[in-house]
Amino acid sequence: MADTAPPRMAMGLIVKLKGADPAVASQSVVRLQAMSRPAATPQEARTRLYGASQRQRVGYLLQKPTAFAAHVIHGGRPVPLAQAEADAARLRQDPDVEWVIVNEMVPPASVDLNDPGYGGQTWLQARDSGHAGVANYPAAWAALSGRTLSPVVVAVLDTGILPAPDLDGRVLGGYDFVSDPAYSGDGDGVDPDPRDEGDHLPTWPAGCVASPSRWHGLSVAAVLAANTGNASGGAGALAPLPGPVVLPVRVAGACGAQLSDILEGMLWAAGISYHGSPARNVHPARVVNLSFGGVGSCADIGSGARDVAWLYRQTIATLKSQGVLVVSSAGNGDKATGLGLWGATRPANCAGVLAVTGLNERGYKARYANLLNTDGVQFFGVAVASGDTDGSPSNFLMDSGIVTQVYDDVWGAFTLAPTAGTSLAAPAAAGVAALMLAVNPGLTVDELLWGLTQKNSPFPDNSALPACVPGQVTGQGNCNCTIATCGAGVLDAESAVNWAIDRATSGGGVTATPSSTSGSQSVCYFTPSREGGGDACSSPSSAGGDQGGGGGAASLLDLLVLAFIAAGVGRAGRKSLNGFKGGRR
Repeated sequence: MADTAPPRMAMGLIVKLKGADPAVASQSVVRLQAMSRPAATPQEARTRLYGASQRQRVGYLLQKPTAFAAHVIHGGRPVPLAQAEADAARLRQDPDVEWVIVNEMVPPASVDLNDPGYGGQTWLQARDSGHAGVANYPAAWAALSGRTLSPVVVAVLDTGILPAPDLDGRVLGGYDFVSDPAYSGDGDGVDPDPRDEGDHLPTWPAGCVASPSRWHGLSVAAVLAANTGNASGGAGALAPLPGPVVLPVRVAGACGAQLSDILEGMLWAAGISYHGSPARNVHPARVVNLSFGGVGSCADIGSGARDVAWLYRQTIATLKSQGVLVVSSAGNGDKATGLGLWGATRPANCAGVLAVTGLNERGYKARYANLLNTDGVQFFGVAVASGDTDGSPSNFLMDSGIVTQVYDDVWGAFTLAPTAGTSLAAPAAAGVAALMLAVNPGLTVDELLWGLTQKNSPFPDNSALPACVPGQVTGQGNCNCTIATCGAGVLDAESAVNWAIDRATSGGGVTATPSSTSGSQSVCYFTPSREGGGDACSSPSSAGGDQGGGGGAASLLDLLVLAFIAAGVGRAGRKSLNGFKGGRR
Protein backbone atom coordinates (compact mmCIF):
# COMPACT_ATOMS: atom_id res chain seq x y z
CA MET A 1 0.00 0.00 0.00
CA ALA A 2 1.41 3.41 -0.92
CA ASP A 3 2.39 5.87 1.78
CA THR A 4 0.12 8.81 2.42
CA ALA A 5 1.54 11.99 0.96
CA PRO A 6 2.97 14.09 3.83
CA PRO A 7 1.65 17.62 4.27
CA ARG A 8 3.85 20.48 3.13
CA MET A 9 5.27 22.23 6.18
CA ALA A 10 7.37 25.32 6.88
CA MET A 11 9.64 26.37 9.71
CA GLY A 12 8.43 29.96 9.84
CA LEU A 13 9.57 32.74 7.54
CA ILE A 14 12.72 34.32 6.15
CA VAL A 15 12.35 38.10 6.56
CA LYS A 16 14.52 40.85 5.05
CA LEU A 17 14.18 44.30 6.62
CA LYS A 18 14.64 47.39 4.49
CA GLY A 19 18.10 48.94 4.64
CA ALA A 20 18.72 52.56 5.53
CA ASP A 21 20.97 52.94 2.49
CA PRO A 22 19.42 51.83 -0.85
CA ALA A 23 22.90 51.12 -2.22
CA VAL A 24 23.57 48.76 0.67
CA ALA A 25 20.17 47.09 0.27
CA SER A 26 20.94 46.21 -3.34
CA GLN A 27 24.07 44.17 -2.60
CA SER A 28 24.38 40.56 -3.69
CA VAL A 29 23.23 37.44 -1.88
CA VAL A 30 26.69 36.68 -0.54
CA ARG A 31 28.21 39.51 1.43
CA LEU A 32 28.53 43.26 1.75
CA GLN A 33 31.56 45.23 0.74
CA ALA A 34 33.93 45.56 3.65
CA MET A 35 33.31 49.29 4.21
CA SER A 36 29.53 49.24 3.93
CA ARG A 37 27.85 50.77 6.97
CA PRO A 38 25.17 48.67 8.65
CA ALA A 39 21.61 49.90 8.52
CA ALA A 40 21.06 49.01 12.18
CA THR A 41 22.75 47.60 15.24
CA PRO A 42 21.77 44.04 16.18
CA GLN A 43 19.44 45.36 18.87
CA GLU A 44 17.83 47.82 16.45
CA ALA A 45 17.31 45.04 13.90
CA ARG A 46 15.63 42.84 16.51
CA THR A 47 13.44 45.75 17.60
CA ARG A 48 12.41 46.54 14.03
CA LEU A 49 11.63 42.90 13.32
CA TYR A 50 9.51 42.64 16.45
CA GLY A 51 7.71 45.88 15.60
CA ALA A 52 6.85 44.69 12.11
CA SER A 53 5.57 41.36 13.41
CA GLN A 54 3.39 43.10 15.98
CA ARG A 55 1.93 45.53 13.45
CA GLN A 56 1.04 42.68 11.08
CA ARG A 57 -0.04 40.17 13.77
CA VAL A 58 2.62 37.57 12.95
CA GLY A 59 3.85 35.91 16.11
CA TYR A 60 7.18 34.15 16.60
CA LEU A 61 9.32 32.84 19.44
CA LEU A 62 12.77 32.37 17.86
CA GLN A 63 14.85 34.48 15.48
CA LYS A 64 18.24 33.90 13.82
CA PRO A 65 20.24 35.65 11.09
CA THR A 66 20.86 34.08 7.67
CA ALA A 67 23.42 34.25 4.90
CA PHE A 68 21.32 36.81 3.04
CA ALA A 69 21.27 39.57 5.68
CA ALA A 70 17.79 38.39 6.55
CA HIS A 71 16.27 36.65 9.58
CA VAL A 72 14.46 33.36 10.09
CA ILE A 73 11.57 33.66 12.51
CA HIS A 74 9.37 30.81 13.72
CA GLY A 75 7.33 29.58 16.65
CA GLY A 76 9.54 26.62 17.56
CA ARG A 77 7.77 24.00 15.44
CA PRO A 78 6.79 23.43 11.81
CA VAL A 79 3.43 24.80 10.68
CA PRO A 80 1.33 23.97 7.60
CA LEU A 81 2.61 25.70 4.50
CA ALA A 82 -0.70 27.53 3.98
CA GLN A 83 -0.44 29.07 7.45
CA ALA A 84 3.12 30.24 6.81
CA GLU A 85 2.11 31.72 3.46
CA ALA A 86 -0.73 33.62 5.12
CA ASP A 87 1.71 35.02 7.72
CA ALA A 88 4.12 35.96 4.94
CA ALA A 89 1.41 37.78 3.00
CA ARG A 90 0.60 39.95 6.04
CA LEU A 91 4.21 40.67 6.90
CA ARG A 92 4.98 41.75 3.31
CA GLN A 93 2.56 44.64 3.81
CA ASP A 94 4.70 46.21 6.52
CA PRO A 95 6.56 49.36 5.40
CA ASP A 96 9.74 48.24 7.22
CA VAL A 97 9.94 44.88 5.39
CA GLU A 98 11.75 44.46 2.04
CA TRP A 99 10.73 40.84 1.38
CA VAL A 100 9.43 37.68 3.06
CA ILE A 101 9.97 34.09 1.92
CA VAL A 102 8.40 30.98 3.46
CA ASN A 103 11.07 28.73 5.03
CA GLU A 104 9.70 25.44 3.68
CA MET A 105 10.83 22.05 5.01
CA VAL A 106 12.23 20.00 2.12
CA PRO A 107 12.03 16.17 2.14
CA PRO A 108 14.66 13.73 0.83
CA ALA A 109 14.08 11.89 -2.43
CA SER A 110 14.61 8.27 -1.38
CA VAL A 111 12.49 5.12 -1.42
CA ASP A 112 13.13 2.11 0.83
CA LEU A 113 12.45 -1.38 -0.51
CA ASN A 114 12.13 -3.51 2.60
CA ASP A 115 12.55 -6.96 1.11
CA PRO A 116 15.35 -9.05 2.66
CA GLY A 117 15.60 -11.11 -0.52
CA TYR A 118 16.94 -8.24 -2.58
CA GLY A 119 20.64 -8.25 -3.30
CA GLY A 120 23.37 -6.99 -5.54
CA GLN A 121 24.50 -3.57 -6.68
CA THR A 122 23.43 -3.51 -10.30
CA TRP A 123 23.99 0.25 -10.65
CA LEU A 124 27.75 -0.43 -10.50
CA GLN A 125 27.82 -3.00 -13.29
CA ALA A 126 29.11 -2.63 -16.81
CA ARG A 127 26.58 -1.72 -19.47
CA ASP A 128 25.14 -4.55 -21.54
CA SER A 129 21.80 -5.46 -23.07
CA GLY A 130 20.30 -6.14 -19.67
CA HIS A 131 21.81 -3.05 -18.05
CA ALA A 132 21.09 -0.26 -20.53
CA GLY A 133 20.21 2.18 -17.73
CA VAL A 134 23.46 2.07 -15.74
CA ALA A 135 26.20 4.71 -15.93
CA ASN A 136 28.89 2.20 -17.02
CA TYR A 137 31.52 3.18 -14.44
CA PRO A 138 33.92 0.28 -15.16
CA ALA A 139 34.56 1.58 -18.68
CA ALA A 140 35.12 5.12 -17.36
CA TRP A 141 37.54 3.86 -14.72
CA ALA A 142 39.47 2.01 -17.43
CA ALA A 143 39.71 5.24 -19.46
CA LEU A 144 41.31 6.97 -16.47
CA SER A 145 43.82 4.20 -15.79
CA GLY A 146 47.43 5.39 -15.87
CA ARG A 147 46.50 9.07 -16.09
CA THR A 148 47.47 11.82 -13.68
CA LEU A 149 44.32 12.79 -11.82
CA SER A 150 43.66 16.02 -9.92
CA PRO A 151 41.93 15.90 -6.52
CA VAL A 152 38.23 16.73 -6.60
CA VAL A 153 35.82 17.32 -3.71
CA VAL A 154 32.11 16.52 -3.96
CA ALA A 155 29.94 18.06 -1.25
CA VAL A 156 27.01 15.93 -0.12
CA LEU A 157 24.28 18.16 1.34
CA ASP A 158 22.16 15.71 3.26
CA THR A 159 21.40 14.28 6.71
CA GLY A 160 25.09 14.02 7.61
CA ILE A 161 27.51 11.12 7.71
CA LEU A 162 28.42 8.07 9.81
CA PRO A 163 31.92 6.57 10.20
CA ALA A 164 31.25 3.37 8.27
CA PRO A 165 34.38 1.28 7.65
CA ASP A 166 33.58 1.28 3.95
CA LEU A 167 34.21 5.06 3.96
CA ASP A 168 37.48 5.01 5.91
CA GLY A 169 39.83 7.66 4.54
CA ARG A 170 37.30 8.92 2.02
CA VAL A 171 35.50 11.67 3.96
CA LEU A 172 36.66 15.19 4.78
CA GLY A 173 35.68 17.10 7.91
CA GLY A 174 32.46 18.86 6.98
CA TYR A 175 29.91 21.00 8.82
CA ASP A 176 26.46 20.82 10.39
CA PHE A 177 24.03 23.53 9.23
CA VAL A 178 20.90 22.18 10.93
CA SER A 179 20.21 25.37 12.86
CA ASP A 180 17.30 24.40 15.09
CA PRO A 181 18.31 22.35 18.16
CA ALA A 182 14.79 20.93 18.45
CA TYR A 183 15.28 19.02 15.20
CA SER A 184 19.04 18.59 15.00
CA GLY A 185 19.26 15.65 17.40
CA ASP A 186 22.55 16.88 18.82
CA GLY A 187 21.27 19.47 21.28
CA ASP A 188 22.72 22.47 19.48
CA GLY A 189 22.53 24.31 16.20
CA VAL A 190 25.19 25.05 13.58
CA ASP A 191 28.50 23.41 14.48
CA PRO A 192 31.54 21.77 12.87
CA ASP A 193 30.43 18.13 13.28
CA PRO A 194 28.40 16.72 10.34
CA ARG A 195 27.62 13.44 12.06
CA ASP A 196 24.13 12.14 11.25
CA GLU A 197 22.15 12.11 14.51
CA GLY A 198 19.16 10.44 12.88
CA ASP A 199 15.86 11.94 11.82
CA HIS A 200 13.71 10.03 14.30
CA LEU A 201 12.13 11.91 17.21
CA PRO A 202 10.72 10.36 20.42
CA THR A 203 7.77 12.77 20.16
CA TRP A 204 6.77 14.06 16.75
CA PRO A 205 5.37 17.59 16.39
CA ALA A 206 2.25 18.19 14.37
CA GLY A 207 2.91 18.13 10.65
CA CYS A 208 5.97 15.90 10.79
CA VAL A 209 5.56 12.34 9.54
CA ALA A 210 6.85 9.87 12.14
CA SER A 211 9.51 7.53 10.75
CA PRO A 212 12.58 5.59 11.79
CA SER A 213 15.95 7.16 11.11
CA ARG A 214 16.99 6.66 7.50
CA TRP A 215 20.70 7.60 7.52
CA HIS A 216 20.09 9.01 4.07
CA GLY A 217 23.39 10.88 3.82
CA LEU A 218 25.41 7.70 4.40
CA SER A 219 23.83 5.98 1.39
CA VAL A 220 24.37 9.00 -0.87
CA ALA A 221 28.01 9.40 0.22
CA ALA A 222 28.70 5.70 -0.35
CA VAL A 223 27.51 5.92 -3.97
CA LEU A 224 30.43 8.30 -4.43
CA ALA A 225 33.14 7.17 -2.08
CA ALA A 226 32.84 3.53 -0.97
CA ASN A 227 36.23 1.82 -0.75
CA THR A 228 37.37 -1.07 -2.91
CA GLY A 229 39.08 -4.35 -2.06
CA ASN A 230 37.71 -4.67 1.48
CA ALA A 231 35.08 -7.38 0.91
CA SER A 232 32.43 -4.93 2.09
CA GLY A 233 30.56 -4.35 -1.13
CA GLY A 234 31.15 -2.59 -4.39
CA ALA A 235 33.15 0.52 -5.12
CA GLY A 236 31.91 4.07 -5.16
CA ALA A 237 31.77 6.08 -8.38
CA LEU A 238 35.00 7.87 -7.43
CA ALA A 239 37.03 4.68 -6.99
CA PRO A 240 39.95 5.92 -9.17
CA LEU A 241 40.47 9.01 -6.99
CA PRO A 242 42.59 8.33 -3.91
CA GLY A 243 42.07 9.81 -0.46
CA PRO A 244 39.16 11.87 0.85
CA VAL A 245 36.72 12.94 -1.86
CA VAL A 246 33.40 13.61 -0.07
CA LEU A 247 32.62 16.69 2.01
CA PRO A 248 29.59 15.99 4.25
CA VAL A 249 27.43 19.07 4.79
CA ARG A 250 24.55 18.31 7.13
CA VAL A 251 21.45 20.32 6.22
CA ALA A 252 18.63 17.97 7.25
CA GLY A 253 17.48 16.70 10.63
CA ALA A 254 14.10 15.48 11.80
CA CYS A 255 11.19 16.63 9.60
CA GLY A 256 13.44 17.48 6.63
CA ALA A 257 15.73 20.35 5.67
CA GLN A 258 14.96 24.04 6.10
CA LEU A 259 15.44 26.16 2.99
CA SER A 260 17.67 28.62 4.86
CA ASP A 261 19.96 25.81 6.08
CA ILE A 262 20.26 24.35 2.57
CA LEU A 263 21.31 27.66 1.03
CA GLU A 264 23.90 28.42 3.71
CA GLY A 265 25.28 24.89 3.33
CA MET A 266 25.58 25.36 -0.43
CA LEU A 267 27.56 28.59 -0.06
CA TRP A 268 29.87 27.19 2.62
CA ALA A 269 30.50 23.99 0.65
CA ALA A 270 31.71 26.05 -2.31
CA GLY A 271 34.15 27.99 -0.11
CA ILE A 272 32.16 31.23 -0.30
CA SER A 273 32.07 33.60 2.66
CA TYR A 274 28.73 35.14 3.56
CA HIS A 275 26.92 36.99 6.33
CA GLY A 276 27.47 35.14 9.59
CA SER A 277 29.31 32.26 7.94
CA PRO A 278 31.50 29.90 9.99
CA ALA A 279 35.20 29.58 9.28
CA ARG A 280 35.86 29.31 5.58
CA ASN A 281 35.72 25.81 4.14
CA VAL A 282 39.34 24.89 3.37
CA HIS A 283 38.26 22.04 1.07
CA PRO A 284 35.88 23.79 -1.35
CA ALA A 285 33.82 21.50 -3.51
CA ARG A 286 33.68 21.60 -7.30
CA VAL A 287 30.46 19.57 -7.31
CA VAL A 288 27.54 19.92 -4.88
CA ASN A 289 25.08 17.02 -4.60
CA LEU A 290 21.62 17.81 -3.25
CA SER A 291 19.21 14.88 -3.00
CA PHE A 292 16.42 16.97 -1.49
CA GLY A 293 13.72 18.82 -3.38
CA GLY A 294 10.68 21.00 -2.83
CA VAL A 295 7.53 21.70 -4.79
CA GLY A 296 7.61 24.61 -7.24
CA SER A 297 9.44 25.91 -10.28
CA CYS A 298 12.61 27.96 -10.26
CA ALA A 299 10.92 30.18 -12.86
CA ASP A 300 8.23 31.20 -10.37
CA ILE A 301 7.95 34.86 -9.45
CA GLY A 302 6.50 35.59 -6.04
CA SER A 303 5.40 38.77 -4.30
CA GLY A 304 7.88 41.54 -4.98
CA ALA A 305 10.05 39.06 -6.93
CA ARG A 306 11.32 37.78 -3.58
CA ASP A 307 10.51 34.10 -3.26
CA VAL A 308 12.10 30.69 -2.82
CA ALA A 309 12.95 30.51 -6.52
CA TRP A 310 14.73 33.86 -6.33
CA LEU A 311 16.90 32.74 -3.42
CA TYR A 312 17.81 29.51 -5.17
CA ARG A 313 18.65 31.34 -8.41
CA GLN A 314 20.90 33.78 -6.55
CA THR A 315 22.73 31.03 -4.71
CA ILE A 316 23.16 28.73 -7.72
CA ALA A 317 24.47 31.60 -9.84
CA THR A 318 26.95 32.51 -7.12
CA LEU A 319 28.22 28.93 -7.00
CA LYS A 320 28.50 28.88 -10.78
CA SER A 321 30.61 32.04 -10.66
CA GLN A 322 33.09 30.01 -8.59
CA GLY A 323 33.08 27.06 -11.00
CA VAL A 324 30.85 24.85 -8.82
CA LEU A 325 28.28 22.53 -10.43
CA VAL A 326 25.06 21.75 -8.54
CA VAL A 327 23.57 18.28 -9.14
CA SER A 328 20.06 17.62 -7.82
CA SER A 329 17.62 14.70 -7.81
CA ALA A 330 14.42 15.12 -9.81
CA GLY A 331 12.21 13.86 -6.99
CA ASN A 332 10.07 10.82 -6.32
CA GLY A 333 6.62 11.94 -7.35
CA ASP A 334 3.43 11.38 -5.42
CA LYS A 335 3.83 9.28 -2.27
CA ALA A 336 0.10 8.62 -2.21
CA THR A 337 0.19 6.81 -5.57
CA GLY A 338 3.85 5.88 -5.93
CA LEU A 339 3.89 7.43 -9.42
CA GLY A 340 6.30 9.98 -10.83
CA LEU A 341 5.01 13.46 -11.64
CA TRP A 342 5.61 15.79 -14.56
CA GLY A 343 8.51 18.12 -13.80
CA ALA A 344 11.47 17.94 -11.46
CA THR A 345 11.35 19.32 -7.94
CA ARG A 346 13.20 22.50 -6.99
CA PRO A 347 16.18 23.12 -7.15
CA ALA A 348 16.60 20.43 -9.83
CA ASN A 349 14.49 22.62 -12.14
CA CYS A 350 16.69 25.70 -11.63
CA ALA A 351 18.85 27.13 -14.42
CA GLY A 352 22.39 25.78 -14.40
CA VAL A 353 21.59 22.74 -12.24
CA LEU A 354 21.99 19.20 -13.53
CA ALA A 355 18.68 17.42 -12.81
CA VAL A 356 18.86 13.63 -12.53
CA THR A 357 15.92 11.25 -12.67
CA GLY A 358 15.81 7.52 -12.03
CA LEU A 359 15.70 4.51 -14.34
CA ASN A 360 15.30 0.79 -14.04
CA GLU A 361 18.56 -1.03 -14.83
CA ARG A 362 17.11 -1.84 -18.28
CA GLY A 363 16.72 1.87 -19.04
CA TYR A 364 13.03 2.66 -18.65
CA LYS A 365 11.70 5.18 -16.12
CA ALA A 366 11.48 4.02 -12.52
CA ARG A 367 7.89 3.95 -11.28
CA TYR A 368 8.38 6.69 -8.66
CA ALA A 369 10.77 8.94 -10.62
CA ASN A 370 9.62 12.39 -11.72
CA LEU A 371 9.86 13.21 -15.41
CA LEU A 372 12.03 16.07 -16.61
CA ASN A 373 10.23 18.98 -18.20
CA THR A 374 12.63 20.08 -20.92
CA ASP A 375 10.48 23.02 -21.95
CA GLY A 376 13.32 25.32 -22.99
CA VAL A 377 12.98 27.56 -19.92
CA GLN A 378 16.12 26.41 -18.26
CA PHE A 379 17.27 23.12 -18.05
CA PHE A 380 19.71 20.29 -18.11
CA GLY A 381 18.72 16.74 -17.28
CA VAL A 382 19.88 13.15 -17.57
CA ALA A 383 18.62 9.81 -16.30
CA VAL A 384 20.42 6.85 -14.73
CA ALA A 385 19.65 3.64 -12.86
CA SER A 386 18.56 4.49 -9.32
CA GLY A 387 18.26 1.06 -7.73
CA ASP A 388 15.37 -0.54 -9.59
CA THR A 389 15.72 -3.89 -11.37
CA ASP A 390 13.30 -6.45 -12.78
CA GLY A 391 14.17 -8.96 -10.09
CA SER A 392 16.46 -7.94 -7.25
CA PRO A 393 16.71 -4.17 -6.72
CA SER A 394 20.14 -2.83 -5.94
CA ASN A 395 21.62 -2.59 -2.49
CA PHE A 396 23.24 0.53 -1.06
CA LEU A 397 25.22 1.09 2.12
CA MET A 398 22.97 1.76 5.13
CA ASP A 399 23.08 1.69 8.93
CA SER A 400 21.03 -0.95 10.71
CA GLY A 401 19.86 1.34 13.52
CA ILE A 402 16.16 2.14 13.53
CA VAL A 403 16.00 4.94 16.09
CA THR A 404 19.66 5.70 16.84
CA GLN A 405 22.72 4.88 14.82
CA VAL A 406 24.58 1.63 15.46
CA TYR A 407 28.25 1.94 14.58
CA ASP A 408 30.32 0.94 17.58
CA ASP A 409 33.26 -0.41 15.58
CA VAL A 410 31.14 -3.33 14.41
CA TRP A 411 30.98 -3.82 10.67
CA GLY A 412 27.75 -5.73 11.11
CA ALA A 413 26.01 -2.50 12.13
CA PHE A 414 26.40 -1.32 8.55
CA THR A 415 24.72 -3.26 5.82
CA LEU A 416 24.08 -3.32 2.11
CA ALA A 417 20.30 -3.01 1.99
CA PRO A 418 17.75 -2.54 -0.78
CA THR A 419 17.09 1.13 -1.41
CA ALA A 420 15.98 3.10 -4.42
CA GLY A 421 15.12 6.65 -5.38
CA THR A 422 16.24 9.61 -7.40
CA SER A 423 18.31 10.49 -4.32
CA LEU A 424 20.68 7.78 -5.49
CA ALA A 425 20.60 8.82 -9.13
CA ALA A 426 21.95 12.29 -8.30
CA PRO A 427 25.28 11.16 -6.75
CA ALA A 428 25.76 8.79 -9.69
CA ALA A 429 25.83 11.84 -11.96
CA ALA A 430 27.79 13.96 -9.49
CA GLY A 431 30.43 11.23 -9.49
CA VAL A 432 30.77 11.35 -13.28
CA ALA A 433 31.18 15.15 -13.12
CA ALA A 434 33.95 14.69 -10.53
CA LEU A 435 35.74 12.12 -12.72
CA MET A 436 35.62 14.61 -15.59
CA LEU A 437 37.16 17.29 -13.36
CA ALA A 438 39.82 14.88 -12.11
CA VAL A 439 41.18 14.48 -15.62
CA ASN A 440 40.41 18.07 -16.71
CA PRO A 441 40.11 20.45 -13.73
CA GLY A 442 39.79 23.46 -16.02
CA LEU A 443 36.27 22.53 -17.14
CA THR A 444 33.69 25.23 -16.47
CA VAL A 445 30.18 24.58 -15.22
CA ASP A 446 28.78 25.10 -18.74
CA GLU A 447 31.31 22.64 -20.14
CA LEU A 448 30.44 20.06 -17.49
CA LEU A 449 26.75 20.45 -18.26
CA TRP A 450 27.38 20.08 -21.97
CA GLY A 451 29.56 16.99 -21.59
CA LEU A 452 27.17 15.29 -19.17
CA THR A 453 24.06 15.94 -21.27
CA GLN A 454 25.49 15.57 -24.77
CA LYS A 455 27.96 12.71 -24.29
CA ASN A 456 25.35 10.21 -23.19
CA SER A 457 23.57 7.12 -24.48
CA PRO A 458 20.15 7.10 -26.15
CA PHE A 459 17.19 5.82 -24.21
CA PRO A 460 16.51 2.16 -25.05
CA ASP A 461 13.14 1.02 -26.35
CA ASN A 462 11.37 -1.33 -23.98
CA SER A 463 8.48 -1.96 -26.34
CA ALA A 464 6.28 -3.72 -23.79
CA LEU A 465 5.90 -0.47 -21.87
CA PRO A 466 3.93 2.65 -22.81
CA ALA A 467 5.76 5.82 -23.74
CA CYS A 468 6.18 8.45 -21.04
CA VAL A 469 3.81 11.33 -21.83
CA PRO A 470 5.08 14.94 -21.86
CA GLY A 471 2.95 17.29 -19.78
CA GLN A 472 0.67 14.65 -18.29
CA VAL A 473 -0.68 16.00 -15.02
CA THR A 474 -1.50 12.65 -13.43
CA GLY A 475 1.33 10.41 -12.28
CA GLN A 476 3.21 8.02 -14.55
CA GLY A 477 4.79 4.71 -13.57
CA ASN A 478 7.26 2.63 -15.57
CA CYS A 479 7.37 3.99 -19.11
CA ASN A 480 9.70 4.41 -22.07
CA CYS A 481 11.76 7.59 -21.82
CA THR A 482 12.45 10.08 -24.58
CA ILE A 483 14.39 13.34 -24.63
CA ALA A 484 11.03 15.09 -24.19
CA THR A 485 10.35 13.34 -20.89
CA CYS A 486 13.51 12.12 -19.12
CA GLY A 487 16.30 14.49 -20.10
CA ALA A 488 18.99 14.35 -22.74
CA GLY A 489 19.67 10.61 -22.44
CA VAL A 490 21.12 7.91 -20.20
CA LEU A 491 24.11 9.08 -18.19
CA ASP A 492 27.23 7.61 -19.80
CA ALA A 493 30.33 7.81 -17.60
CA GLU A 494 32.64 6.42 -20.30
CA SER A 495 31.59 8.90 -22.99
CA ALA A 496 31.63 11.91 -20.64
CA VAL A 497 35.05 11.06 -19.22
CA ASN A 498 36.56 10.43 -22.65
CA TRP A 499 35.17 13.79 -23.82
CA ALA A 500 36.88 15.48 -20.85
CA ILE A 501 40.13 13.68 -21.67
CA ASP A 502 39.94 14.79 -25.31
CA ARG A 503 39.39 18.39 -24.24
CA ALA A 504 42.34 18.24 -21.85
CA THR A 505 44.67 16.96 -24.56
CA SER A 506 43.39 19.07 -27.45
CA GLY A 507 42.48 22.27 -25.62
CA GLY A 508 39.44 22.61 -27.86
CA GLY A 509 36.37 24.60 -26.93
CA VAL A 510 32.89 23.40 -26.25
CA THR A 511 31.28 22.59 -29.58
CA ALA A 512 27.89 23.88 -28.45
CA THR A 513 26.98 26.31 -25.73
CA PRO A 514 24.10 25.04 -23.59
CA SER A 515 21.10 27.05 -24.72
CA SER A 516 19.53 26.96 -21.28
CA THR A 517 22.12 29.19 -19.67
CA SER A 518 20.13 32.12 -20.96
CA GLY A 519 16.40 32.51 -20.83
CA SER A 520 13.65 33.60 -18.53
CA GLN A 521 15.35 32.67 -15.26
CA SER A 522 17.61 35.70 -15.01
CA VAL A 523 19.77 36.10 -11.93
CA CYS A 524 21.53 38.94 -10.20
CA TYR A 525 24.81 38.22 -8.47
CA PHE A 526 28.43 39.21 -8.34
CA THR A 527 31.68 37.31 -8.08
CA PRO A 528 32.70 37.47 -4.40
CA SER A 529 36.07 38.92 -3.49
CA ARG A 530 38.00 37.54 -0.53
CA GLU A 531 39.33 41.04 0.06
CA GLY A 532 35.81 42.27 0.73
CA GLY A 533 35.15 43.97 -2.57
CA GLY A 534 32.54 43.20 -5.15
CA ASP A 535 30.40 44.92 -7.71
CA ALA A 536 26.96 46.10 -6.72
CA CYS A 537 24.24 43.87 -8.04
CA SER A 538 22.05 45.34 -10.74
CA SER A 539 19.23 43.80 -12.71
CA PRO A 540 16.18 44.82 -14.71
CA SER A 541 13.60 46.60 -12.60
CA SER A 542 10.63 45.55 -14.69
CA ALA A 543 7.69 44.04 -12.86
CA GLY A 544 8.14 40.36 -12.14
CA GLY A 545 11.93 40.35 -12.66
CA ASP A 546 14.59 40.08 -10.01
CA GLN A 547 15.01 43.42 -8.29
CA GLY A 548 18.57 43.11 -7.08
CA GLY A 549 20.44 40.98 -4.61
CA GLY A 550 19.52 39.68 -1.22
CA GLY A 551 22.33 41.05 0.88
CA GLY A 552 21.97 44.19 2.72
CA ALA A 553 21.12 45.56 6.01
CA ALA A 554 23.89 44.51 8.36
CA SER A 555 27.64 44.13 8.25
CA LEU A 556 29.37 40.76 8.55
CA LEU A 557 30.52 41.67 12.06
CA ASP A 558 26.98 42.57 13.17
CA LEU A 559 25.63 39.32 11.85
CA LEU A 560 28.36 37.33 13.55
CA VAL A 561 27.29 39.04 16.78
CA LEU A 562 23.68 38.14 16.06
CA ALA A 563 24.67 34.53 15.43
CA PHE A 564 26.60 34.49 18.70
CA ILE A 565 23.62 35.87 20.61
CA ALA A 566 21.20 33.46 18.95
CA ALA A 567 23.45 30.49 19.71
CA GLY A 568 23.84 31.44 23.37
CA VAL A 569 27.02 32.37 25.26
CA GLY A 570 28.94 29.42 26.68
CA ARG A 571 26.64 26.81 25.21
CA ALA A 572 27.41 23.43 26.69
CA GLY A 573 27.39 20.09 24.99
CA ARG A 574 28.98 21.12 21.67
CA LYS A 575 29.94 18.16 19.57
CA SER A 576 33.51 17.21 18.75
CA LEU A 577 35.16 18.78 15.73
CA ASN A 578 34.80 15.68 13.60
CA GLY A 579 32.69 12.63 14.26
CA PHE A 580 35.32 10.48 12.52
CA LYS A 581 38.10 11.21 15.00
CA GLY A 582 36.85 9.67 18.21
CA GLY A 583 36.05 6.03 17.45
CA ARG A 584 33.10 5.15 19.63
CA ARG A 585 30.37 7.74 20.08
